Amino acid sequence: MRWTARLAVLAVCGLAAGTLPPGTAALAAAGRPPAGDPRPVAARPGAGGTGNSAVQSIFNAPQAGSAKREAISGHVARLIAGTPAGGTIAVAMYHFSSLDTARQLIAASRRKVHVQVVLDHESAAYAAYKKLRAGLGADTQKLSWVVTCGRDRGCIGPSFNHNKFFLFSSTRGTANLVLQTSANATDGARDTQWNDALTIHDAGVYAAYLRYFQDLAAQHRTGDYHRTVQAGPYRIDFFPWAKGDPISDALDKVSCAGGTRLRLSVGHLTWAPIAKRLWKLDDEGCRVQIVFDQVGRRAARRLTKPGGRHGNPEIRYLSENARVYAHSKYLLIDGDYQGTRQKIVLTGSPNYTDVGFHSHDEAMITMADGALDDGYAANFDAVFARAHAVKATDVNSVPEAVYDQGGDSVPGPVE
Repeated sequence: MRWTARLAVLAVCGLAAGTLPPGTAALAAAGRPPAGDPRPVAARPGAGGTGNSAVQSIFNAPQAGSAKREAISGHVARLIAGTPAGGTIAVAMYHFSSLDTARQLIAASRRKVHVQVVLDHESAAYAAYKKLRAGLGADTQKLSWVVTCGRDRGCIGPSFNHNKFFLFSSTRGTANLVLQTSANATDGARDTQWNDALTIHDAGVYAAYLRYFQDLAAQHRTGDYHRTVQAGPYRIDFFPWAKGDPISDALDKVSCAGGTRLRLSVGHLTWAPIAKRLWKLDDEGCRVQIVFDQVGRRAARRLTKPGGRHGNPEIRYLSENARVYAHSKYLLIDGDYQGTRQKIVLTGSPNYTDVGFHSHDEAMITMADGALDDGYAANFDAVFARAHAVKATDVNSVPEAVYDQGGDSVPGPVE
């Protein structure tokens, strides 16, 4: 039986780690968490659901000096270097073209770290992938390897693997660490994009990502993966979903009473149901601010629909044509959420698009954390200040070059 097929069977049956092939035994040791209550839970800054835990946000600033430009890539490098012999690093990535990161992972493998990498097929054309393959091999029966998803599809979903996360069984004295980021492993992610990264030290979060990584590696193909796991204060969503999306679900739980504020920084915003909700919340009295790289035509028309009682959302674009561009994928809710005043952060790899939620392999985290929200808010303000304004009720003020040309950006009626 092929390893991928055997792993899929073992994942379904939930067999013990000792029954897995050698290359996955260390990964499976953390277990497979059951899906729990999908509601985010208010938490103290740094609080976690399973024992000792911590959370940290990191942001890069392109063209702002090497320290700020390399904030995320440097953090990843330190975590790789800090993984001890016998530890495991698992990586799921869309574009992997960084020769520096490839060298770091190969060096870790040479000091007896188990390095396991799942990439979208598009990365197979890069020299960095070829270097990884030469250094790690592609034999999943061994402790280190790199594999790609099928051509023109994801490892799970029907489109592609858009994930961007690293898992560390142990690094720099910390066990069970997850790094979820909006940044691909590319030089462009460092030099031309505004990105965010979140590191969480939590056994439940690690176990949830581990299960997902195993399904990616096993190429567990389905158009409705739709896993939601609650690990203490952290909600983790894995994609693709067949329908719906967690952002719309979250926006439906927002009340504008008392001055709620919403901030959205996203690469691509084309999913019209989200745009419709953002306009409605602004109309109800929330302050809504949005910055994007690309927008869908239908989404743009919904966001700029005249008649809003509070002047419409504040919309700006920071586009690739300006050499640097918005690439994070986070939403901040500061105010009344689920009947309680709190600060919520939702971040991960999905763009706010039909295909992002319904066709891609993606992951997203939601948590209530005031201190974390403050860090994200500062990053948002920096990106928003550099972006170009769209007239609130004039869709024609959106430049043609800013429109996403994908399939879910076609014109449609304003609702």
